[in-house]
Amino acid sequence: KKLAEDPDIYQKLAGSIAPSIFEMDNVKKGILCQLFSGANKQFAKGQRDGFRGEINVLLCGDPGVSKSQLLQYVHKLAPRGIYTSGKGSSAVGLTAYVTKDPMTGEMVLESGALVLSDRGVCCIDEFDKMNESTRSILHEVMEQQTVSIAKAGIVCTLNARTSILASANPVGSRYDTSK
Repeated sequence: KKLAEDPDIYQKLAGSIAPSIFEMDNVKKGILCQLFSGANKQFAKGQRDGFRGEINVLLCGDPGVSKSQLLQYVHKLAPRGIYTSGKGSSAVGLTAYVTKDPMTGEMVLESGALVLSDRGVCCIDEFDKMNESTRSILHEVMEQQTVSIAKAGIVCTLNARTSILASANPVGSRYDTSK
């Protein structure tokens, strides 16, 4: 209760995110807002579905400014945090894949990073190095908060109500101040 009445609570909470990383106060405040997220807005029956409360963040900056360390910290802090690298990620690894169960021989669906981080945060490092076709998978997740699967006779829609925290380097790995 004492903490809730503290007028400087926002600054204290932001300072507690990755305390070993100095400066970057505005970035830490943005990540704090993402972690607390918003409230889902529902409308009356017959109207639109509503608004999602999850916030998606892209950190873009020169190499060596602690983007990856922030992602590592957040994925450990968030209760359902998943960390993945954009360079090694595939569309299947982010969504879901079908495999044969060794015991029963039946086809089963295995969840990927976005489905596993439902109601949590999916941290994607090296977003700029991700394949364009893999990146396009994220559109449905960020807009509808679902992953649609139609593989090996399995057709379903999985919940992926996740916030995405991604980091990327600028084109050419450095900002070009002349442009």
